[in-house]
Amino acid sequence: MTQTLDLTLFSVDKRLPTPAYLQLKDKLSRAIDEGQLSPGTALPSERDLADTLGLSRMTVRRAFEELVAEKQLEQRQGSGTYVLPKRVEQMIDRVLGFTEEAQNLGFKSGSQLLEAKLAVADMVVAKALNLNNRQEVLSIARLRTADDEPLALQVAYLIPDLKDLSLEQLAKKGSLYKTIKEQFGLSPQGARQTVSAKLPSAEERQLLHIAKDVPVLALERITLDLTGRPFEFVRSSYRGDRYKMVLDLRSP
Repeated sequence: MTQTLDLTLFSVDKRLPTPAYLQLKDKLSRAIDEGQLSPGTALPSERDLADTLGLSRMTVRRAFEELVAEKQLEQRQGSGTYVLPKRVEQMIDRVLGFTEEAQNLGFKSGSQLLEAKLAVADMVVAKALNLNNRQEVLSIARLRTADDEPLALQVAYLIPDLKDLSLEQLAKKGSLYKTIKEQFGLSPQGARQTVSAKLPSAEERQLLHIAKDVPVLALERITLDLTGRPFEFVRSSYRGDRYKMVLDLRSP
């Protein structure tokens, strides 16, 4: 992607005590966060940027390397340095669905229904939803996107009381929680969630468009209603290169 850049925005004041590479890194990072540098934008080469700004190539290289490590830039051998899409963040202090998370961060959320079926709950699902063995649950598998880019693969299991969920309404609204609330009057009031990292399966690699060495964040969530009863168990696999979790911690 070609974008006309005003390189004077990234000029460095060598009189400041802050190292030049850090000043450059911070200005590039801010430009990415504020949308001045769009995803896919090709940056000038280290030599061109160094010559324009009156810096050493080592200074520019170190700024680039730190932004690559922070997943804001990507260096492609023989091609150059490019701006990566912003990561979707999840704050671990409230219960939000994917649609709400993405929209709150300014992304266009999307969803592709892969499969919806009634299935007998396995032992893990039955335990999570406090069900007896052999009870049927509604299983909904969806591919979730942010700004049309595949981000997560989700499989939600709903208690038998919700097995008549309208898939037509789900397709219209995009949000499972909004559909459940309007059709059944249930709202998520709390959740228990676990997170782990793993390498992607062949199906995850194909659907999420990632290489086999790109890790995914595996999330399992039990969602509770106002009475504390579980009504949803969801397994999600998020792209580790496009998603991060933020924990808001407080002292006791």
